[in-house]
Amino acid sequence: MSDVRLHARSFDLRFYEMDRRGEATPLTMLSLFEETAFTHCELAGWDVYRLVGAGYGWVLLRGCMEMHRYPAYREAFRVETWLSETRRFYGTREYRVVSERGEELGYARSLWAFFSLERKRPVPILEDFLRAWSPDGRAAGPLGLDEVEGPSEAPASSAFEVRASEIDTNGHVNNINYLAWALDSVARQTREGLMLASVRGQYKREVTFGSSVRLAARPEGQGYRHGVFAKAAEGETEYLAAAGRTDWRPHRSGSVPIWSPGLSVSTRKDPAA
Repeated sequence: MSDVRLHARSFDLRFYEMDRRGEATPLTMLSLFEETAFTHCELAGWDVYRLVGAGYGWVLLRGCMEMHRYPAYREAFRVETWLSETRRFYGTREYRVVSERGEELGYARSLWAFFSLERKRPVPILEDFLRAWSPDGRAAGPLGLDEVEGPSEAPASSAFEVRASEIDTNGHVNNINYLAWALDSVARQTREGLMLASVRGQYKREVTFGSSVRLAARPEGQGYRHGVFAKAAEGETEYLAAAGRTDWRPHRSGSVPIWSPGLSVSTRKDPAA
């Protein structure tokens, strides 16, 4: 088998993947990380169809991302991924985002469980993956994958139901939707005026189609402490399904909105400025 320990995918940001500044959204970055991980699985001989058909899946337990800046519209960049560590049922996957000029734009780290879809529990990672990926212990960056504490109780806020479009091939809410919910729950002036510099998250219990969800976002330091509370049916006790922490900072110099209320078009500087 050829050496596929380090896998890279090249991307060119599309219009619908960017925000009003003409840069990739955090959700876009998570989607591209996931896409790159899927094709890394293919190189080990297990694409998503074979995995699901055999009754297996990779389930994200914890993750973190830190971005120095986000790729700009039509800017060529690549996502690199590799496995840094494995334990019997678990693997640590790393990501690095690199511009065409070699600039590191950011990185991400994630802890995954190899899962039996029928038994709903972790099972030993297949030898095909271990042979192909050969974990080397190298982390993508300093952010850790330790426990993430969430709010201690559900907020006094209105609930919404999980939609079918938010469910993935494993039959539960896809991890990207948790970040979407978290971003929607922060103050508008934060979301529109600052850049999401880093995020850490932990998935504590699955959320399935039709579940009722409520969100918590409490200011803390330069960011927020997040909680996703859910219950599967009326009368059941709410549980903390996911916890997270986001940190925000001003946009880099030269990054200006392409669109804002009252304006049709606005100029922006070169993405590498």
